[in-house]
Amino acid sequence: MRIRPDIGGDGPKRVPYLESLSDTAVRMLDPSRDDPRGYSGIPRFHLATAPTSSIYTFTHVFPPTTQQPEFFANTTLPLVRNILDGEDGLLFAYGVTNSGKTYTMQGGSEQSSTGILPRTIDVLFNSIEGLHGRSKVSSTFDKLDHLHHFPSAV
Repeated sequence: MRIRPDIGGDGPKRVPYLESLSDTAVRMLDPSRDDPRGYSGIPRFHLATAPTSSIYTFTHVFPPTTQQPEFFANTTLPLVRNILDGEDGLLFAYGVTNSGKTYTMQGGSEQSSTGILPRTIDVLFNSIEGLHGRSKVSSTFDKLDHLHHFPSAV
């Protein structure tokens, strides 16, 4: 789980309602605790008597200070390596509106803030040359050549 980083210039400061407790746990606080009118200006009402904070555990929690290269190296790079070894892979980004999915996936305007997708494409394209000699990729290309009878370049 990644807690949304504070990206400069993205509007007024909001009080975070996720508090990182450790590398694997967060506390979710009531988002309206400091803002009874909510983000929309409409008063919030509590319809239940549920506690106003809860603790959740994950495999790993990345706090808001986590930089894009560290996040990529710990989450997506192992998946990309497995894909290059011929395994299937899936990367799924889920979160509420304005939780940081676009920033995580695409990145910011600075080179250091490049997101998961550009970093993945960079790794894939820089790795293709090394794959031509490997048996899985070579045999796949050979099969495609025979199936489609690609004409030789003139």
